[in-house]
Amino acid sequence: MERRRVLGLLRQPSWIGLTLVVIMLGITFTELGLWQLRRHDERAAANALLVANLAAAPVAVTDLLPADQPLPGADEWRAVTASGVYDPEQEVLVRNRSYEGELGYEVVTPLVPSTGPAVLVLRGWVPNGSSAATVPAVPSAPGGEVVVTARLRPTPTGGIDATGLPAGQVRQLAVPVLAGSLPYEVLEGGYAQLVVGAPGSDAGLAGPRALTAPEPNAGPHLPYAVQWFLFGVIAIGGWGVLLRAGLREEPGARPHAVRERPPVAVGPR
Repeated sequence: MERRRVLGLLRQPSWIGLTLVVIMLGITFTELGLWQLRRHDERAAANALLVANLAAAPVAVTDLLPADQPLPGADEWRAVTASGVYDPEQEVLVRNRSYEGELGYEVVTPLVPSTGPAVLVLRGWVPNGSSAATVPAVPSAPGGEVVVTARLRPTPTGGIDATGLPAGQVRQLAVPVLAGSLPYEVLEGGYAQLVVGAPGSDAGLAGPRALTAPEPNAGPHLPYAVQWFLFGVIAIGGWGVLLRAGLREEPGARPHAVRERPPVAVGPR
């Protein structure tokens, strides 16, 4: 009897529509939760790679940085050593780069070895000048032969986008494009970024501030996955509550028992 009442209620057009909506919501919330779990797994794998690369011993830059192919993702943030002489004449400033919430420029200087290809070295960051048209004062690169330890970064895709900018400034560090304007061979797969504490870096306030390497971050994906799954449970649970309420209100439903009160005697006391 109870089963027939449930089926009868669910055959009503309004309940058919509501049930379909709840099914679609349940599927959608489940898929979104699974997607966030996949994102969490991807982030965990990326964090594991980052930790391993940050801990790896430095190797020669030519061992990892390709000459004419993009830097493999598995080698990003690996420590490398490079030696040579900085070429300040070919130094470029990358505009609109944020550091601790402040906009400024990243300072990129070619490091030219005695033999072999040069490598572009991101020496650090300097704050904006007094106005957008004012070129900031950039501390000179060390003179003579230097040996630096840096971390590999991939080159952005696209061009340098220097339209309307002063000479020596770009909006994007596209290594292959910059390499085409230099009078010597350059490793085009990426660039080397000096980091805090690396030999050859200057983390003082008076010089280019060496940037920090990223820290592993799990991100919000796991809490988001739990949230989407809870939404699915709430949708299905709400459907069940409405179903019980509908059964109680359905014509022919068993009425609630009413407790009869004893008659009250009327008359003289």
